[in-house]
Amino acid sequence: MNGPLSGIRVIDSTTMVAMPTATHILGDMGAEVIKIENHLSPRGEAGTFPDNDPGARSWDREGNFNAVQRSKLGITLNLRSDEGIATFKELARVSDVIVENNRAGSMDRLGLGYEDLRQEKPDLIYMSNTGFGYTGPWRQYAGIGRMFELTCGLSQFTGYPDEGPRRVGSSFFDLHVGWTAVFAILSALLYRRETGRGQWIDFAMYQIGASTMGDAILDFVANNRNGSLKGNRHPYFAPHGVYPCKGDDKWIAIAVENDQQWISLSRVMGNPSWAEDDKFSDAFSRWKNQDELDEQLRQWTKDYENLELHEQLQGEGVPAGPVLNNKELFLDPHVKERGFYEKITHDADLEIGARYYFGRAWKMSKTPVFIRRPGPTLGQHNEFVFAELLGLTEDQVDEMYELNITANEPLNPRPPNPPTSLEKQVEDGTLAGYDLDYMETLELEQDE
Repeated sequence: MNGPLSGIRVIDSTTMVAMPTATHILGDMGAEVIKIENHLSPRGEAGTFPDNDPGARSWDREGNFNAVQRSKLGITLNLRSDEGIATFKELARVSDVIVENNRAGSMDRLGLGYEDLRQEKPDLIYMSNTGFGYTGPWRQYAGIGRMFELTCGLSQFTGYPDEGPRRVGSSFFDLHVGWTAVFAILSALLYRRETGRGQWIDFAMYQIGASTMGDAILDFVANNRNGSLKGNRHPYFAPHGVYPCKGDDKWIAIAVENDQQWISLSRVMGNPSWAEDDKFSDAFSRWKNQDELDEQLRQWTKDYENLELHEQLQGEGVPAGPVLNNKELFLDPHVKERGFYEKITHDADLEIGARYYFGRAWKMSKTPVFIRRPGPTLGQHNEFVFAELLGLTEDQVDEMYELNITANEPLNPRPPNPPTSLEKQVEDGTLAGYDLDYMETLELEQDE
């Protein structure tokens, strides 16, 4: 089925998480995304393997790779060769968008920068994602999402006052960058549709992070104030935090913004006498007396199931929600009913079977958006792209393999790190727990 971006071809020359996220979203939307890899440099293989087993083709089984490379065709090109560079240019001539995330100037030195490729295709849209952009004193510096999360200022607010800053703990920053990149690419496509002109997008990850600091920057500009670590608390509202519930490591988040919500919360609590104290009579008083207020709430919430309390509070208009782990989130009936997770079946020889992958927070009523295919194995679509799209003969494709311009296995495969047993990970504290019957929980057959 056609999607909103059907007819658009994207060349993906990226690594890591942020830009592969952007291109897989374009692929989900129906664009034909061609993932270019270098078989001379092995894929990163430090992530999650199905059943904690790297298998015989570990480079094709890594979970994080398959998550961010779904909905794409996959080819390999040796860009250290003149023939590989020439093939890249041929692909540019028949494509609409190129996305790359090499260090600033790397593609220019190969003759594959924007100014080079616009000679091949004048209306080409070309995105260069770097850590800090192509201008400024830091333009040659490198970095990854987990670093930028701290560098851009976000860590000024993520942590407790007595413990110092903390990371969010997931690839939050990379995903934010990826979604922003999609917005920029779609904007360029709209501009091209109106004018017939392509353009270069100089995309800096650092500034995407800085954009999340809007209110803090305004506070400095307007008031010369620097923010501070607040833990789970809000600078103006109270109660605003996470409170323990019945069970092992069960919690609920409660965020009261105004007096009406406070009255509703008091009503759910049974209007206890302490809630009528002057110390909690208005928003400012509650904010000043957060320590006592939080302790009172903790004593109340600990006797309730978090899901039960969530329903009660939301029923009275109080912003609240259970704190879920990854298993609970997957099994959450609301998320499941919206079809957020999509089941994809991998090639049988990978022995992965069917797995679920996260989708998107939005649906389109007229143009379907879904995961088009599983992540490609290394060089899986070489023959299709080279023969069908570029018109090479079978002999020419064979010669590309013979000259090591392309391949469907890594030239120097790097043995994956031996996976740590699940028992050891629990012992070390890197896992909270695991389920041996997880395939049954996921309603997947092991041999799918």
